[in-house]
Amino acid sequence: MGLDILPLMVRLLAVDMDGTLLTSQRVPHPLSAQALLQAQAAGIMVCLASGRAIQTMRPTIQSIGLTGPVVSSNGAYVELADGTPVLDRKLDPQARDTLLAYAEARGMHVNFYLSTEMWFSHDGPEAASYRERTGIVAPVTGYEPMKSAEAVKILFFAEADEIVAAMDDLRPTVAELGITMVTSEPDYVEFLPAGITKGAGLQALAKALSLEAPQVAAIGDWLNDLEMIQWAGVSAAMGNAAEDVKAAAQMVVGTNEDGGVADFVRTLLPSIG
Repeated sequence: MGLDILPLMVRLLAVDMDGTLLTSQRVPHPLSAQALLQAQAAGIMVCLASGRAIQTMRPTIQSIGLTGPVVSSNGAYVELADGTPVLDRKLDPQARDTLLAYAEARGMHVNFYLSTEMWFSHDGPEAASYRERTGIVAPVTGYEPMKSAEAVKILFFAEADEIVAAMDDLRPTVAELGITMVTSEPDYVEFLPAGITKGAGLQALAKALSLEAPQVAAIGDWLNDLEMIQWAGVSAAMGNAAEDVKAAAQMVVGTNEDGGVADFVRTLLPSIG
């Protein structure tokens, strides 16, 4: 079934990775992966939408066999299926420098996101944990090279209480500079260009594909998924989702450990059973 005969149906499905498509072992749930392939075969473009850098998303995309566009870095970098960039927003240098100075003064681990790659500020337990979570080995550059590079996103990785403290400390700065601050895991806080969210990235992608919100579906679990779930015409929250995400979604499906993405796909394609 091709897109040309799906005029009133969902044509683009945006799927979060961690806590949604992926189990706690950070691998795709087999039922969810199979359902996404069935959606793709039915003519729906399947788009993984993640806070991750695109380089850490590609192994999952390839392992499943997806061929759709990608929303990465929480919406700051978006690509069409052929690799053409749709959105490539950078943090203002003043914001970059302020955030790096805060992290460096406290020895806090930084993931520094360029458009299509990522750097670690230093090696240590956070870098080891991120490698284990994503399977990606990023260059360890120190803070200095980051101060002269363009970032689509900066992420602090620390204990949950340190993240809460950093958010409290930086809230006035975030407001003054107009940048976006969001959490995607309890031990992460992420800083993005003004106005950038997964929802903004998904909207830019839909516009490039000449699609409207009613033709777009989205599913996720955490607060960085909230805006895309609010914007999409059809939306779902995972059973393990944050309460605010559940409240915003049109339906709640099974957990990531149960293959809840497949539940959502079945509502879009009832014929798959």
